[in-house]
Amino acid sequence: MTETKKAKDTVTIEDVPAKGDQIGGKIEMSEDVVATIAALAARQVDGIHALGKSRFISFGENLRRGVDAEVGTKEAALDLEVIIDYGTNIRDVSNELRNRIATEVDRMAGRRVVEVNINVVGIHLPEEEKKEPEKRVR
Repeated sequence: MTETKKAKDTVTIEDVPAKGDQIGGKIEMSEDVVATIAALAARQVDGIHALGKSRFISFGENLRRGVDAEVGTKEAALDLEVIIDYGTNIRDVSNELRNRIATEVDRMAGRRVVEVNINVVGIHLPEEEKKEPEKRVR
């Protein structure tokens, strides 16, 4: 068997030896996978308008924009840049965001989240929604 070089952001989760009817092998996961899980979890939190620095970039354009992950064999740490909706309690939204991300990363990737750093980079105001341009002629 030839040894393949892993990308620096890929971590081996599990190396299972073959036993009886069980098939052995490795499970590897990219840090992008954990960042994507965190981004999807963030979308479920009320009060989070968008991820990343630009106010005009929605969730759909680049799913993991504004999310960085560091993943080890047992733990993960994440850094997020968020834009919150005006009127929400930043502390409450941040706590819910941390809990939601920790739950989903543990459930899906088997990593205990030890840190979620949240950088609030903007506040979304209701009047910033894109409006239809006024017609110049009637």
